[in-house]
Amino acid sequence: MEANSEIESGDKNFDSLYQFTREMILLGRREYQMPSGRMMGYISADTWHFDGLWLRDWIYGLPAYRLWEREMSCGLDRFLERQSEKGMIPDGISRAGETWRVGLESDVEYIFILGVWETWKVTGDDAWLQRCLPAMERALDYVLTDSKHWDAKYQLVKRQHSCDTWDFDIDGAGDGGQHRHVIATCDQSGYFLAFCALSQIYRYLGKNNQADFWEEKARSYRETAVKLLYDGQKFLHHIHLDPIEHGDFDEADQLAMGNTWAMSRGLASSEQARSIIAEYRRRHQETGDAYPWWSLQPGYPDELGYFHHPYLRQGGYANGGLMPWVGGELCRAAFLYGEEKYGVELLRQYAYHVRRTGQVQVWYWPDGTPGFRTANEVGYAGWGMAQWLQALFEGLAGISDLAGRLEKVVVSPRWAAAGVSKVYVCLRYGAGASYLSYRMQINEPKKQMEIMVTGSGRDFLFRVLLPETWEVKSVKVNGSVTRCLEEKEGRSRYAVFACRGGTIFSCQVTCEERKQQGS
Repeated sequence: MEANSEIESGDKNFDSLYQFTREMILLGRREYQMPSGRMMGYISADTWHFDGLWLRDWIYGLPAYRLWEREMSCGLDRFLERQSEKGMIPDGISRAGETWRVGLESDVEYIFILGVWETWKVTGDDAWLQRCLPAMERALDYVLTDSKHWDAKYQLVKRQHSCDTWDFDIDGAGDGGQHRHVIATCDQSGYFLAFCALSQIYRYLGKNNQADFWEEKARSYRETAVKLLYDGQKFLHHIHLDPIEHGDFDEADQLAMGNTWAMSRGLASSEQARSIIAEYRRRHQETGDAYPWWSLQPGYPDELGYFHHPYLRQGGYANGGLMPWVGGELCRAAFLYGEEKYGVELLRQYAYHVRRTGQVQVWYWPDGTPGFRTANEVGYAGWGMAQWLQALFEGLAGISDLAGRLEKVVVSPRWAAAGVSKVYVCLRYGAGASYLSYRMQINEPKKQMEIMVTGSGRDFLFRVLLPETWEVKSVKVNGSVTRCLEEKEGRSRYAVFACRGGTIFSCQVTCEERKQQGS
């Protein structure tokens, strides 16, 4: 028998997403034979004509392609080989071996580090990881010391003024990132997570001094970034380091796409994340836009004269267009921070969009009309579909790989929020035999939840979302009563208990009506 990733819930909104996503993303799979070896990756959906790979679009598709792809690391090897002596990582590599780097960007190095980290978690190739570590350290040393990317005053990464994480200045300035700098939320969440990744890697390798260094670096960096950029309701788009005039437009009011990363990458606290989610919900209701997937809300007004292309008018592309990846990160954050019903609402909304249109574009106009920047855009945007698949498997189904190879897993099924009473879930990595599967049944009359779990791992932490009016009475694992805590996340409650050492766990969570409603 061989495990395969799938979900069977009886709800078409969830059960068909994996197969759809796999079939569509595979349309953009590319393989090249370079002089130094093979290179495998996935294209960016708005450069279909280009014979090569952009690192960001490829790596941001990893939450999906890890479930089927077997050649996980060879593409990263080609990027590693082309790292500059200073430590800079290229933006992309063509079939001919040419590389490039957009001058204003400051995120490529953290994307590379997160790509190595997540790839290793799938493959478990310790020797490959250790070969990559010096390059990862050099990449961070480059960003944290180079005057184009590092701000000595605030001790944070900076970039040229751009539309959040996108790769162009608002007026198309071509100075290579030398002037008009900002400190942007999108970069801070990425480097915070990169520091966390290095700490986890070194801890795994038994190098505790290095692990402690990067753990403290992550803690202090997060504290500095939050203090500077969180405005009490959301994270600012960015702050200016050089004078940049926007007329009467209040840039501080923009809800920038980097807010979703602030939540899903852990830069935001739980309370801050719920505030951001509430702001997305408020603006969606206020604007009446098709989906709350904004790149910027609002985008820069047309009367400022920043852009000359029609696709960049207010509400288009990275100037306020709707981007599926933003919606996917928002959806996952809703599941992680106690807004599970909103997460289900978003996921069903996306699933309906997929059934209705049969494709996923890079971006849409606010009314949901597909947007096109070039004639080379295709309707299978991996950076977009992958985030929704991650929201399904990690958010709703609740499978989070803590340490790699699914050996230490948080199992946090949130099906009670979706009204699903019986479900089968399996998540399996394509490169190897790592998998986790469970069957879950919610018995409303008996107020019981039964979960049968098996997999290649041996260390499971269960965080089971309780129906709204239930509280835990007892938990049994393989017939024996086990210790259980009840944790709150916002207004939601979870039954939390651990299982270690076995291959199959039969869990029974028995509940009763909560005695004090709203407590």
